Amino acid sequence: MLITSQLRQSAALSGVRDIGSIEIDVILTHLLQLFHDRGLTEHLAFKGGTFLRKMVFGPRGRLSTDLDFTRRSKISLDDLTLRLLETLDLPYQGISFRFDRDKDWYLTDEGCAANPVCAHEGNITGVKIKIQVSMRESPILPVREMPQIEQSYFRFLGFTPVSIPSLALEEVIAEKIRAASQRSKIRDLYDLAEISQRPLNQGVIRSLAVLKLWQGGGAGLDFDRFRQRVQAGDEYDVKDLQNLLRKDQKPDLAKMIGTVCSAFRFLGQLTDIERILTGDSTMRLKKDADFLRESIVKS
Repeated sequence: MLITSQLRQSAALSGVRDIGSIEIDVILTHLLQLFHDRGLTEHLAFKGGTFLRKMVFGPRGRLSTDLDFTRRSKISLDDLTLRLLETLDLPYQGISFRFDRDKDWYLTDEGCAANPVCAHEGNITGVKIKIQVSMRESPILPVREMPQIEQSYFRFLGFTPVSIPSLALEEVIAEKIRAASQRSKIRDLYDLAEISQRPLNQGVIRSLAVLKLWQGGGAGLDFDRFRQRVQAGDEYDVKDLQNLLRKDQKPDLAKMIGTVCSAFRFLGQLTDIERILTGDSTMRLKKDADFLRESIVKS
């Protein structure tokens, strides 16, 4: 683990607001390396906000404080949870892990989670990191080994950060769309606004979003509802986002809302089969869903 002077230097070079933010990012990098070394990534596909920062946006992406994965193998929930806890049982590269409460690791109907306190010589109190593994659905597109984008602190590490098996970017975007359709969180808004600046495979992303929402049951993909969620500005915590950005980044809420609503208009251009699935709230049309899934993989 980096010593305090290295963390301070990395924080200054990265332009982050405090040393604690870069400390968490360094710890997340160590955890990814640990999961690779212990074979956990053979069963997991990386995704979420930390994936976007480390594999897509790089240092200018927002900081994140957790690790999100989807199970990609046939390992059982019990075995996966045991492997995760065993992996966190011993120190790694100067970081030790502990659970202060019984509820800091748990099982759900959709997967497992662990919230270890990660401590090191420069911070014996430690910081709590949230790790979640979803088992409610398998990856639709092939999982890809993706390299981590260079960060200012990589030169201080005692290892070279490895590539991590990850969901395809289109599938990560589709999960962000699903999340933004169901809640109004400024982190989702920011991620979608940043993503929209890149070329988007619109048809694939829309079909994936349709499937993601169909698999969850309930309301399907609806651009009008998505837009209303995105426009729910009174629910956004701008200060929370500000703390996750570099000092030179000033979030413009109105601009982000406008950008996302404009860039994702294609979500309203449903094909016939997509329209059928969005109306199937009871998940009866499995053959249609399988057909759309196969079409996405072949595209």
